[in-house]
Amino acid sequence: MKSKICGISDAGTLKFLTNHSYPPQFIGFIVNYKKSKRYVDQNKLKRLLSIDKKNSLYVAVLVKPDQRILEEIKDLPFDYYQIYDCSSEEIERIKEKYKKKNNYGIYSSNIKRF
Repeated sequence: MKSKICGISDAGTLKFLTNHSYPPQFIGFIVNYKKSKRYVDQNKLKRLLSIDKKNSLYVAVLVKPDQRILEEIKDLPFDYYQIYDCSSEEIERIKEKYKKKNNYGIYSSNIKRF
């Protein structure tokens, strides 16, 4: 079974998770949805992502990402993008341009893995 803990926004929690004897496989960060109480601004996000992920994979959770945010995060150490509120065509364009090794695209209540 694979596990994901999402909405990490502080270093203490992140270090606890990455150092745990049974760490989650995926750790998610709310990257561009400012309405979420778990949203992490870019400066804090960069500090958090400098923490060694060890055996976990980092996930950027993105809601209808625009070109600006995609460019801002393209060099950050995310293993996955989890994308909401985009069409399959938009997700394919993001996948093609940013070449993440594994992306999850979520749209219209459907889940697509590519």
